This record gives sequence, C-alpha cells and structure tokens, in this order.
Amino acid sequence: MNATALHTRIRKILLILVLLPLFVMAQSPATTPSPKSEIEKRIDEENRKKAAEKKAKLDEQAIIKNLLDSLARLKKAKDTIPEIVPTDQVRIFDTAEFKKRNFDVMNRRPFDNLVSREDAWEKELLINNVNAYKKEHKRDSVNKVFGWHPFWMGTAYKSYNFSLLNTVAYFSYEMDPATGRYKTIHDWKTTNLVDSAHAHGCKVVLSVTNFGQKNNLQFLSSIAAQRTFINTLITLIRERNADGVNIDFEEIPSSCRNKLSNFIIDLSTSLRSINKNYMITIALPAIDFDRVYEISQLNKYIDMFVIMGYEYYGQTSKVAGPLSPVGSGTTWWEFNLERSVDEYLVAGVSPQKLLLGLPYYGAEWATEDLKFPSSVKKFLRYPMYRNIKREHGDLACCEDEFSMSKYYVHRDGNNLYRQLWYDDSTSLAKKYDWVKGKKIGGIGIWALGYDNGYTELWKLMAEKFALKEVVAKAKATTVAKKDELSWWRKFFNRMTATAMRIKNNPNGFITRPTGYVSLFAALFGLSTAGFFVLFRYGYRFRRIYRLILQGGLALLIVCFIGILFIISHYAGYVEVLWLLGGFIVAAIIFFFLTRQFLMEKDLP
Repeated sequence: MNATALHTRIRKILLILVLLPLFVMAQSPATTPSPKSEIEKRIDEENRKKAAEKKAKLDEQAIIKNLLDSLARLKKAKDTIPEIVPTDQVRIFDTAEFKKRNFDVMNRRPFDNLVSREDAWEKELLINNVNAYKKEHKRDSVNKVFGWHPFWMGTAYKSYNFSLLNTVAYFSYEMDPATGRYKTIHDWKTTNLVDSAHAHGCKVVLSVTNFGQKNNLQFLSSIAAQRTFINTLITLIRERNADGVNIDFEEIPSSCRNKLSNFIIDLSTSLRSINKNYMITIALPAIDFDRVYEISQLNKYIDMFVIMGYEYYGQTSKVAGPLSPVGSGTTWWEFNLERSVDEYLVAGVSPQKLLLGLPYYGAEWATEDLKFPSSVKKFLRYPMYRNIKREHGDLACCEDEFSMSKYYVHRDGNNLYRQLWYDDSTSLAKKYDWVKGKKIGGIGIWALGYDNGYTELWKLMAEKFALKEVVAKAKATTVAKKDELSWWRKFFNRMTATAMRIKNNPNGFITRPTGYVSLFAALFGLSTAGFFVLFRYGYRFRRIYRLILQGGLALLIVCFIGILFIISHYAGYVEVLWLLGGFIVAAIIFFFLTRQFLMEKDLP
C-alpha cells in the first residue's frame, strides 16, 4: 500500500469518527425541560404584577398629562372667546328679581311724561282705529276673556271687539294709601269705553292700583282709609253704571295676609249690599312667594282671580328667554305658567274662577351669542305687539317647543347679537289651547290696545273663545223667544222684590234709597197720569174736591223736586230713565184720554 492510499484511508476513518456522534444525536429523541418549582412560579407571578403596575402607572400619568394639556388649552381659549354662562348657572332662579319684574309690569308706561286726556294719548301713540275686526260674535260661556285697558292707550278701545270680551278693566284708580282716596282716575268719568262695552254685553270694572310694600302696609293697616276707599269706589262705579272692581295691589308684605283677607271680605260685602251683581276681581302675582293670599277665605268673595303670567324673563334677568313659558324642558327656569296655575289650584282657587293673564308685548336683549340660553350684555326694551309687527312684519322664525313662545335672533347693524322673545297668533293659539286643556276659567290680556292697528289677535280670539255661527244663531233665537215671553215677568218680579225689601226693612229706604228709585219713578209716573185725568175732568167735582186734587198735585210736584235731589246723589242714568219713562207713559195716557176733549172748540 503506497503512502497516498494510506493517507486517504486515514482521512475517511477520521471523517467517520467525526460524523458518527452527530448521526447518533440526530437519531435520538428530544429531551423535555424539567418542571419549574413552586418558588420559581411565585417569582414569575410577582414579576408579571410589577410589570402590570408599572404599565398602569404610566397610563395614569399619560391621562393626567392629557387632562392638564386640555385644561391649559381651555384656559387659553377662554381669553379669546366671549364668556358663556354654564347651563347649571343659567337655571338658577333669582326670586327677588322675578318678583320685582312681575310687580313692575302694570306700572310700566310707554313714556315718562303723563298726558292728561285720552285724545292726547291717541296723538302721542299714533292710535289707529281704522283697521279693526268688528264682526259680532257670541261668547263661549265656558271660557272667559278678561282684558285691561290702560289709560295711556287712549281711544284704542274704539277698535276693540267687545263682543269677544267678557270683562274690561279700566286702568286705573291710583290710590292714596294714607286716605283711600284717589290721586287720579284719569279719564274714568268721561271715557266712552264704558258705554261702548255695555252696548255689546261686555262688563266694565274699575282697576284699583296700590304698589309697594310701604303703601300696602299703610293702607291695609288703616280701617278709616279702607272705609273711605269703599265709599269713594261705590260712587265712581255708580256714576258710570259700571260692574265692579279689579284689585291690583302689588308687593303686599307677608305680615298683611290677615289684613288683606279682611279688607277683601269687607269690600265684597259692601259692594254687594248695594248691588248683588257687582263683580270683585283680583290680580295675582305669577308666584305667591310670600303666601299673602289666603285663598281658602278669598275664594268665597272673589269672582275672578287673574294670574299675571309674564316676566319669567325680563329686564333684570341675567339671561334672555321667554316672558311667559308654558314649560321649561331642560333649558329654562323651573318656574313657568304650568307651575303658577297648578300652585293656585292646589291652594284652593276654583278652576272656573282662575284666569291666566298673557302678554301682548315682547322683550329684547343684546346677548353674548345667538344660542339660548345666552347671558345678557344689555336689556334693550319691551316692545308692544304693534311695534314688533311694524318693525319685523311676519317673522318666519322661530318657536321654542317647551315654552310655546316665539323668538327672533339676529345680528344688528352694530354687530351686536340680539334676541327678541314675544308671542304672536301662532304661539298664543297653542297657549289658549293649553289653557282650555287645563279646564280653568279662561285668559287675561295685558294689555288691550297693544295690538292696535292689527286684527290677527282678535280673529284668533274669535276662533278660540267664540261660539260657531250656527250654534250662536240657534242660541240667540232661543234667548229672544224667552225674552219676548218674560220681559213683563222680570218687571213684575223686580217691583215685587223692591216692595218686599221696603216691607222687611222700612229704614232701608232712607239709609240706602238707591234700589227704590226705579219703583218710585214708575209709581210716580202712573200716579201723575191719574192726577192729569182727574184734573182734566175736575169740573165735574165739587169745588172742595177740586182744591184737594190741585193741592195734591202741588204736593206731588214738591215731592218730585225732593226725589230729584236723592237721584242726583245716589242714582245713575238708569234710574233717571225710569223716572222719565214714567212721565212719558203718563203723558201718553193723558193725551189718549183727553184727545177728544182737546179737539173740541167750546169747552163745557
């Protein structure tokens, strides 16, 4: 074997020796690691917990960092945008300011200057009575309509459709609380409003105002002032043949609760002793925060309670909003019309006596933005409905669902955001339906004439509170037939009742002759007719009888002069008409019985 072959064999043997262990390892099964001990497992678990805690801490730090960054961004943004009142602060109700606004409404005049006569106010306010809705309607007997006519609306009553109104309150007898007399009654003694309303079957009451805690405490603490007031009021009502009174005392101290009840009872008793049909009505604040009105007592003596349902938002509110919201939703203050009505019903007001007063005016603010609720920069004005119509016409937008009120938002020429809240025929229609759904007595209006020159609110009133024409005609026919059959019965019953009062209380004729003047007038007229006839045919009697008859006639004339003095002090024009009617009847009877004698040329 040569050396080369030997070397080759040695390399092969060495290669086999190297590869053989590798082959054996490849063919042997894989080995598994030995299981961990309990200690090793606990160590691993602790490590996992520490890792999780570390990750959570890092996440928390990241969240805090993000919040801090967000707050920093908000703080930076706050310096560059207008401040908006947070929603929770917007809904905080300022009771004192609301009370003040609610009480200021009736004393608010469109001008500071006081014009003395209604014709002067007509020129001052440019009253327009040409465009008026005058269609006659029959009122729905279930739902009443009450309205105030403020003296500053002058002759705007010429455009009122009195056939749609149950009662109008002339505003106002401004009281001197120290004496009970009036400081002024404006045009009460001369205005044609009273006769115009009566011509359409609408009642008229005189509104009496006394504003401020000091004034109400002074008046309600003085029995002498109350007695003077009642006597003065009776005279004023009788002079105009009016139908009663509307009491509008505002900001009454809570300490006067009992005094107010006694005053109302005395007032009601005194007025109805003169005329049992006199009405006593009262204006109530939207919310009786001080529990001044003792409803359980007043309900027996008051014919109508009229809630002043406005100024929930107004001149002193921090945010802009609806003057008379029905509901609040999630936006507005918790005080609203529904709460006002419900609180008085719970207090004991009879539903049919409770009326809800609604505004014929709006409120306008300069605001921080056009959204609502928005904080107020400046209160601008209280525009009448007629002014809103003149300036903006029929606004297409918008209506708030919860409050059932209209609003108009815009940017003015000075780049100020403005919000105007008001009611029109659309929103009032929903509120009227809501009132009817609550089954209370009806509505009140502050104030009549604020829509002067426009007819849509009168037409809405006709739609909601007047009988349909077919029903009205049928009812009118029935009433007419009944009146034809019973007018003489009414006259007979009236005379009989008067005679019975004289029989039961003879002194009443001297102390209160008012109710007996009509009876005396009728008897006087018929007696005069008898004397005329006897005087005409007195020649047939002996001389002594003629002297008796002539003396009796002279005595009757003296009595007539005396009764005229009584009439001038106590009676109204109705009693005077009765008296004149008696003379007319006497003259007709006398002419009828003596016409043949008067035609004779030769007297017997």
